[in-house]
Amino acid sequence: MPHLPRISIITTVYDARDYLPLTVDSILAQTFTDFELLLVEDGSPNGCGALCDALAQKDARIRVFHKPNGGPASAANRGLDEARGAYVGFVDSDDLIDPAMFETLYRAIQQSGTRLAACAGDAIDEAGVLIPGQQVCSACCIGQKMDAMALFLDAFQTGSFYGPLSWNKLFDIRLFRDKGIHYDESMFYGDDASVLHRVFEGEEIVCLPTPLYHYRMRPGQMTGAVFAPRKLDDLRMYWDWLCYFSARPNSRTLYEWAVVRYWQLFYLFWCLAGAAGNQKELTPAFMAHKKHLNAILPELLHSPHLPVAEKLRAVLFSISPALTYRLASAKGTILQAERG
Repeated sequence: MPHLPRISIITTVYDARDYLPLTVDSILAQTFTDFELLLVEDGSPNGCGALCDALAQKDARIRVFHKPNGGPASAANRGLDEARGAYVGFVDSDDLIDPAMFETLYRAIQQSGTRLAACAGDAIDEAGVLIPGQQVCSACCIGQKMDAMALFLDAFQTGSFYGPLSWNKLFDIRLFRDKGIHYDESMFYGDDASVLHRVFEGEEIVCLPTPLYHYRMRPGQMTGAVFAPRKLDDLRMYWDWLCYFSARPNSRTLYEWAVVRYWQLFYLFWCLAGAAGNQKELTPAFMAHKKHLNAILPELLHSPHLPVAEKLRAVLFSISPALTYRLASAKGTILQAERG
């Protein structure tokens, strides 16, 4: 019977020809060697498929899967279906990882008896140079096991991305398979976060503060003249979380914070689309969400987590989003003029 690796590392590949060899090298350099690397090539048009095949020639632990383009969630799901390891981790095709990342996470799981472990991350630029002030960390990073759902509360309260990410974690693969979980293939943004509430349900996690994952920030990822319509996937994801916590026993605090963050994300996206000039174009998509916002307005008005001024803004926004944006824009213009 062939040897089955302890860990399956999944890297989905699309338009990453310039970075993929570096990513693969950082994975092959792991101090924990009992792993397989699954390169799932998602119909990339720029030669990534041939590159994946060439990289597989350098190490027998690399397995390559080619598929028609279906998006990152579709590719990740193919990796989950093909994985042979007892544990699974994800590394994006343009990122780098510390040589000790998977050994550290695997040891944390074994020592704690949990089925999940996470590490911090930091950002690098195109040349691989550290970008200051971009660390993904959390106040939950105490190195001891804790309720995994606490990471959602931390995300809602502080805005930390440490919890709702897949790439900074090592999972017992049964968390996906036994719970029947696949990533949502209809989502492009937030696809790696949208199912984690179900993965975390009933689980404990060990959260480590060491930045072992180095995610690459490219100029095209950091800025954009137009607010991308697919960003509204994030709004759908937050609504799904809100609904989930509203129905979950003993999750009142999580629900209250989810209500607040849903409203704040809606308003932020509305303003960003206005500043980008495509708010009118996206209005029908926003209005499909606004019925949700109207439904939770009473919760917002009674929220202990919102100041009075923001509650008033929510009321005005429910009456007229366009007027609320015009007033906010006028206030911003005045403040900018006062600053000189």
